[in-house]
Amino acid sequence: MGGPPGLSGRTILTAVVALRLYLENLLLPVVLGPVREEGVLRYPLSTSFPISWTSHLDVADVVTRLLTDASPTTGTVGVGHPSGLTGPDLAAAFSSRLDREVRFEGITPEAFGELMTPLFGPAAAPVVGLYRTLNAQDSNTIAEDGSVQELLGLRPHPIE
Repeated sequence: MGGPPGLSGRTILTAVVALRLYLENLLLPVVLGPVREEGVLRYPLSTSFPISWTSHLDVADVVTRLLTDASPTTGTVGVGHPSGLTGPDLAAAFSSRLDREVRFEGITPEAFGELMTPLFGPAAAPVVGLYRTLNAQDSNTIAEDGSVQELLGLRPHPIE
């Protein structure tokens, strides 16, 4: 038998939207609460660990472009800030947005898991595992040559 009805003999182009971590993770009550109340951004990464953070808005823009662009893009499309943002970069963005000083404090994945458990219960365990894995690396950034900036000419939304 052939493929789905109406698609016989047609090529289906695919693109994989690849991201690292969502900026919206920083809006979790256990993260945002201390930012607002204490001026401290606590997150389970070292101070110098760069990540290509991505907003859900960035992903929506990329998917919209991929679905509507006349010249199709295929393969893997990296979404996020290519050079990566560190904890202090994120704290500076919070400082700018909140118009008050916010500093970054790296915490262990286990400490983050303790904060997350009341929200997610046993589902917090894989989160701890993710951050343990990330902390064993030097960075978690997208490649410039496969980035949405290079392939589609889109720029990430400002982190503020």
